[in-house]
Amino acid sequence: MRLSLATSYDASPEEVFAMITDITFQEQVFERLQVPSYDVMVGGDGDDLAVQFHWQTRASDVPVVARRFVGHTLELAQYKVWHRADVNGAREADVDGEVTGVPVKVTGTTRIVPAGRRTTQAFELHITASVPVVGKGLEQVVADAVRVRLEKKFEVAWSWLSGSL
Repeated sequence: MRLSLATSYDASPEEVFAMITDITFQEQVFERLQVPSYDVMVGGDGDDLAVQFHWQTRASDVPVVARRFVGHTLELAQYKVWHRADVNGAREADVDGEVTGVPVKVTGTTRIVPAGRRTTQAFELHITASVPVVGKGLEQVVADAVRVRLEKKFEVAWSWLSGSL
């Protein structure tokens, strides 16, 4: 299953990158989602910068029909490696993730690209489940959880960049 999301910010690529690699910003996103638990780590990986998340969804976020396969919550782990900026300030990160205890993977990229006086952040993700019969349904459950997190991240980012947080 493919998941594509994008938004624009009234900020430079450097400002957007500083925000999304700030642990406090990421914690604000999870607090707004009201998830039961989460961890955020940011650290160097050679010339690159790694951002790692681990979070648990709320029980109400997992449809009843999927609970037989994944339980009442999903535990998701995601790892992004941001590469060095190009001459225009654009950056790309490789995204890898998984659902703990369930054969579901999330892979893809996210990009920060200058667009005039604004910056666009785009996600191109692929969710794959290697479970016979119910795989597509599990992919949809995970895609929905990731989409909700990214949409909340966009909301928090707009507030963060406007100075209202």
